[in-house]
Amino acid sequence: MHLSRSKQCWQSVRLLFTICVSCVLLTGAGTAPQMDEPRDTRERYIELDGEIQAIKEEILGINRDILLLEELSLYPHGQQLVVLVSVANNSPVNPETILLQLDGHTVSHHSYTGSEGTALQEGGVHRIYTGRLSDGEHILKISVTGKQVKGRTFNQQRSVTITKVPGRKYMELHLGPGENTSEPGLTIREW
Repeated sequence: MHLSRSKQCWQSVRLLFTICVSCVLLTGAGTAPQMDEPRDTRERYIELDGEIQAIKEEILGINRDILLLEELSLYPHGQQLVVLVSVANNSPVNPETILLQLDGHTVSHHSYTGSEGTALQEGGVHRIYTGRLSDGEHILKISVTGKQVKGRTFNQQRSVTITKVPGRKYMELHLGPGENTSEPGLTIREW
């Protein structure tokens, strides 16, 4: 049911965009260009281009609002679990894949591109999972693979018990230097 609602939203956005572009183009089509007025025509096209860009920005804003409303309907704030990934600036590891299992079910699997790994190394944060989670105890299993600075493979699995209470719950998977500074470590933080 949620997929059909999302599909309907996208169809509505496409239809709105098509109507807006058609209206803008038709308003410009009513005036025939004169041979002695090339500057006026050029100015009109520039004006139309500005209007089209404004319409595109408005449609993107509407799309963003639709996606936020859809996320709220799928994952109410009181039952949300949000899992974030971060990497320390001096981390000796660059993540390649992260697999999350919640109560024995795979809920997220992400393979990082070179630019995504670089963004994490430069202080970025990746929201790898947002989902609905009932109150009580749950088991979150994390499997991380990556490359270390010297080209060696990094592979670490961790398991943690989550006690979910009413409200949104945040978890952070943080890659950084381990207790032994020559080896990287995975730290799981609860907010």
